[in-house]
Amino acid sequence: MSQPDKSRVKARYDELGGKLYNVRYMEEQTAKYEHILAYLGRGKTLDNGCGTGLFLPFLDQYSVGLDISSKLLKEAREKAGNRALVQGDSENLPFRAAVFDNMVSITVIQNLPSSNKLVAESSRVVTQNGTLVISSLKRVYSEDEFSNLVETGGLTVNIVNDIENINDWIAVIRNTR
Repeated sequence: MSQPDKSRVKARYDELGGKLYNVRYMEEQTAKYEHILAYLGRGKTLDNGCGTGLFLPFLDQYSVGLDISSKLLKEAREKAGNRALVQGDSENLPFRAAVFDNMVSITVIQNLPSSNKLVAESSRVVTQNGTLVISSLKRVYSEDEFSNLVETGGLTVNIVNDIENINDWIAVIRNTR
């Protein structure tokens, strides 16, 4: 796979805009969320690549949404309630170490030039024994490629789910760092 350029990814999502994003992805994303929530512990969660904030209402009030696209974050404001929103880079997270109990990154990793940086940075900001959930489009990686990608970032995948009618691999990882 050729490595995506972050500025092009940001421009694409800024151009796509929030309303079209919601229409295009709402049904499938909701199915993923129901599955992912079963693995998350209570506490502060980072939604790393939150887009328009579709997942934020499912999370504790002290959770944070991060996205590189200012347009998508503007749309997320409506769904975020009191949750914080941060414009930032998934490969260089603007947070101290071990501040989140959970981290979720849904269909972001395949859009990054250095996918293993997302894994390393996510592990850095999640507490020891916290939960990381990372998903990627099945059409981009095979199950083995996806597991290896996550493990190259220094973590061990506990579970990779292949769920019918969901176009993503979903990896569940316990942060052992």
